[in-house]
Amino acid sequence: MTLGTLNVQFVEVLGRRVRYLDEGSGHPLLLCHGFIGSLENFHTWGPAFAGHRRVLIPDLPGCGETAAGAAPTTVASHAEFMHAFAERLELPPHDVGGICLGATVALEYASRHPDAVTRLVLHTPIYSPTTLRPGFKRQVSVFTSAPVFWCVDRLRRNRFVSDVYKRVLVEGPGVDPVDALINFQNQCRADGTASRGWLKDAVRQDYRVFLQGWSKPILIVVAGDDKMVDTGAIKDLGKAIPQAEVRVIEDAGHGWTPALISAQVQAITGFLAR
Repeated sequence: MTLGTLNVQFVEVLGRRVRYLDEGSGHPLLLCHGFIGSLENFHTWGPAFAGHRRVLIPDLPGCGETAAGAAPTTVASHAEFMHAFAERLELPPHDVGGICLGATVALEYASRHPDAVTRLVLHTPIYSPTTLRPGFKRQVSVFTSAPVFWCVDRLRRNRFVSDVYKRVLVEGPGVDPVDALINFQNQCRADGTASRGWLKDAVRQDYRVFLQGWSKPILIVVAGDDKMVDTGAIKDLGKAIPQAEVRVIEDAGHGWTPALISAQVQAITGFLAR
């Protein structure tokens, strides 16, 4: 899967060569991809939002074509990488968004650099341990423990094993074939050690107090049948944040089906246009 060389660029950030997408014009929207993802995960978002924003999507350290860099890899280190990226491109105050663990990075970024952020777009946000489903917590605990992790790290490059695991325990059926291929390619090239550090750290973070004190616009999008997060907890969080817009996409799970892709793009496009 490629995105067209005209919009994909490279820049040096914190001593490493960083690949990023730069598409559209206007007020900047800086996006954080999800766990072991890459800018390719936003292949439907970039074109859709480019009419409203200058969309910027870097590969995070250890993902896509960006080297991992020095350990440890944490939510905080990713957030500071994003800030260094924004400063390198001399961005004015900008919108920030993220998917899943990328939403965790977006929250850390906003908590550290609130004056740089104009609004938040959070898709399936893992913002607190309390919002994680018990089954997903157990998966993280088992899969990140040694020596289980090193077995998982080898198996992630087996397409059959990967597809069965994700279909049964994470994504559910009907995932868009293009997105399924992108996800597999991403997990094959991701740095295992850096990914493990990011995941272990992210599931311990708690941004409930920060979110309740956030006064700028915020959109939260979540699938009604997501197997990773408690949709009810996210709805309750929305009630505690008066200016938050919470969009629950019913009859959809964590996997990006064509119907979910269409619904999430529609919801976010409407939010950005207002």
